[in-house]
Amino acid sequence: MEKWYKGCMHSHTTESDGDASPEDVARWFQSHGYDWLVISDHNTLTSPNPDWANGKSKKLLMISGEEITAQLPDEKLPVYVNAFDISNTILPVIADDVLSTLQSNIDAVIKAGGLVSFGAPYYRDGFDHKNLVNVTGPNLMEIFNAHPMNIKGDPRSFSYEDIWDMLLGTGRVIYGTATDDCHNYFSISADHSNPGRGWVMVQADELSGDAILTSLVTGNFYASTGVLLNEIHVSQDLVELNIKQHSIQSYNTTIIGKGGIVLDKQPGVDVSYRISGDEGYIRARVDSSWGARAWIQPIFLD
Repeated sequence: MEKWYKGCMHSHTTESDGDASPEDVARWFQSHGYDWLVISDHNTLTSPNPDWANGKSKKLLMISGEEITAQLPDEKLPVYVNAFDISNTILPVIADDVLSTLQSNIDAVIKAGGLVSFGAPYYRDGFDHKNLVNVTGPNLMEIFNAHPMNIKGDPRSFSYEDIWDMLLGTGRVIYGTATDDCHNYFSISADHSNPGRGWVMVQADELSGDAILTSLVTGNFYASTGVLLNEIHVSQDLVELNIKQHSIQSYNTTIIGKGGIVLDKQPGVDVSYRISGDEGYIRARVDSSWGARAWIQPIFLD
């Protein structure tokens, strides 16, 4: 029977620019109810060690990762690519421009046998789906990144969801993640990049690297900044959600189709949308009255 497993896909340690050791980072996530963790230090593979979180009541699965960070000479901002399930550090490739550098580093991850995600390649002015549509390889992208400096495209200003819908509208199969991009584990404030602000809930039949990665590749997960779901049920003609009630929060769900068109809005914890067949794809965003969100992955229609 499949279960939900909570995971962090983007974290940093003292092996790059985080302020906590890999051991302390692993223990933080284990003690806060996470089931699995990717440490994604910049240009460094911080090899996971199961002993970091041993002896506790809950097992923490470690999945290897790296944030490949390529700094072009004439660009203020680096090009970022997130890699998962790799066995060695992948050195950044510097190409002629942003797009070719992005593609070259994605190719390097795939060649190494890893899973790849758009990190924050749109973390720059004037960068939208037209720049990304011809970049091949990833079927994952960050639609929420909680780093306080990450304001271009963030849901707190201009939503990355627009870029997501634009890419989906071209026929790309791409799934959205929410990430901490955490660096600061001791100083907690809105100005710091803290853990616990964005994660994914993967549905899998076991807590193993293969099972988690398979669910990520196939979109069998949802992304969240605080809203939890009890169930997601999809049939040939119906999409149903049951939202986990937390405290006195109220919930509103927006059903979205091709091109970001709003198909329906429903209040409450039980959501049901009947598929007509001409939506192109269907996805949903759940908003709580306390400001948290969850995003379910697109369901593609023939």
